[in-house]
Amino acid sequence: MSKLTHHAALFAGSALALSLALSVGCGKGKADTSRVIANVGGEKITEAEFQDVVKTLSPDAKDAQTFLTDPAARDERAQLASRIAMSRAIAVYAKQTGLDQEPAVKRQMEQQQANIYFQALMQKRMTKVEPTDDQLLAFYKERVALLQASGRAQGVPPFETVKAQLPELWKQQRAQSMSQEVQKEIKAKVPVTLADEYRPAGE
Repeated sequence: MSKLTHHAALFAGSALALSLALSVGCGKGKADTSRVIANVGGEKITEAEFQDVVKTLSPDAKDAQTFLTDPAARDERAQLASRIAMSRAIAVYAKQTGLDQEPAVKRQMEQQQANIYFQALMQKRMTKVEPTDDQLLAFYKERVALLQASGRAQGVPPFETVKAQLPELWKQQRAQSMSQEVQKEIKAKVPVTLADEYRPAGE
């Protein structure tokens, strides 16, 4: 539950992000007949939608289930539901006032949407695989070789001393590599051509 609370706090500062999570979470598939937990300007937010947002915020299914069912988490659930309702209200108000049609806003929304899509692609590709000892050793040797090549290998601690810190670094490097692979795949499927004066060096 504490993990979910942390994730919910991160989302609290971005009402539009929560609104987007709602809009893509439940609108497809069979009809939603779950209980209505909020009414925002005539738009309903259902319990199923709320549960979908909770599952989106929590990377751990058990944490999400605990958050949704534990009586002790009642206030946290209410606070999250209130933030979700307010995010929906902001989105509705933006449409009522025409703010959603302003060019600058539309460009920002397009960028946010692209970021959400990219993160979703990354999550689909990044399996929760823990590195083996052989992978960690190979990773360690690779890092040491890079330090040696730059003349900074003096005083590098032995593998066993830093082994506990290596998994997180290995995952970060794996995420970076996966990010590059996903971008290459996107460029292959969706060709992009830039004018000469707007083409980055080396492309």
